[in-house]
Amino acid sequence: MSVPHSPLDPQGYYDRLGVPPTALPDEIASAFRRRARVLHPDVPTTGNTAAFVATREAYDVLIDPTRRAAYDRSARQAALLRSGPERSVRQAPPDESEVGEIPPMVPPVMPEVPIRHPRWSDLPVPLWIGAGLLILVSLVQAVIHFNRVEPPKPLPIAARMPSTSPADSGRPSAPPAPVQLPGTANYYVVPGAGPAVLWRRTGSADDLVPAGSLPPFSTVQATGMLPQHGMVEIRSTETSTALIEAARLAPGDSAAARRSYCAYNAGPLPRNGEVLERRGSGPGRLTVRNRSPQPAVVKLRGMDGGTVASVFLLPGGETSLGGLPLGVYRPDVAIGELWSRACGTFAAGMRAQRFVDLASLSSLDPLAVPFDANGASPAKDIPDQAFEAE
Repeated sequence: MSVPHSPLDPQGYYDRLGVPPTALPDEIASAFRRRARVLHPDVPTTGNTAAFVATREAYDVLIDPTRRAAYDRSARQAALLRSGPERSVRQAPPDESEVGEIPPMVPPVMPEVPIRHPRWSDLPVPLWIGAGLLILVSLVQAVIHFNRVEPPKPLPIAARMPSTSPADSGRPSAPPAPVQLPGTANYYVVPGAGPAVLWRRTGSADDLVPAGSLPPFSTVQATGMLPQHGMVEIRSTETSTALIEAARLAPGDSAAARRSYCAYNAGPLPRNGEVLERRGSGPGRLTVRNRSPQPAVVKLRGMDGGTVASVFLLPGGETSLGGLPLGVYRPDVAIGELWSRACGTFAAGMRAQRFVDLASLSSLDPLAVPFDANGASPAKDIPDQAFEAE
């Protein structure tokens, strides 16, 4: 993505969502939903993984009041620094009243000397001998260096990650699990052509050998830069560092990395009425209706708090969920955009609620989303992590 020209949008976050820096939070959320429906990788004709991840990164910053305020403040400070007073030195022309008439300058006549270009034969013999010895020593050192290069030693976090292949389990391969390296995460690995390679220095800063790799969305703590190589230095263990290409990193903490992971691995959109999870069976049945303008997922939790069943509903959708064990339940509901099968959560704009009291299936039927549609709400807001818990 090209760097925007606006000094008040140095990272292009507003430009990615197509909103001005004065946009309200509701406008930012609406803009993201519009672009997510077009750019999501599962959209057949307009899906664009890189553009979707970049758009999600901008949304994560601008929808958070604290992060957005810090972004706008740093942009204004940078703009003020760039627009400081220019300093120039101008020399005033001499006053003709103080300077008399200056006679014209006549260049002196120089005798013509024939031009003779230098020749290799003009170099002294000792210089030729020294140059030859220098070349010979350089060749010997190069041969010695290439013969003594040690094989790379993998770091403790080398990407020998357990993977699931179709030959092993008969199922499609699951995305590799991200890794969290030591330190306070301030960057995470973005998707690319395979895992991100880690490098280590052997003798000098210019002598790099591969030392391992990291799956996409792994979090790292960046500690320095090697501009000549386009590398970032990161903490690989509690006492050592490694290098990674700057192009494979994006700024963000562990929460930002997980949101991007969930969005990237969202998978195909569930069908209306698709049962996402089920435990146990019985003669019970419950009608569920989604009256919100966003997709919804309803979970039925038993007395122990575990999920008995969960179902996906499109906006305005309705389904009859059968085969439920008889008993009492405490329903959860979440609405949002871009349901992620990999994470069991909405990747953007999620809001979750939970029934305050346990209720029987007969008293819940029909169950309408949102819960507070009839006035007094029987539910309370809960954190996203509480909804995602099984």
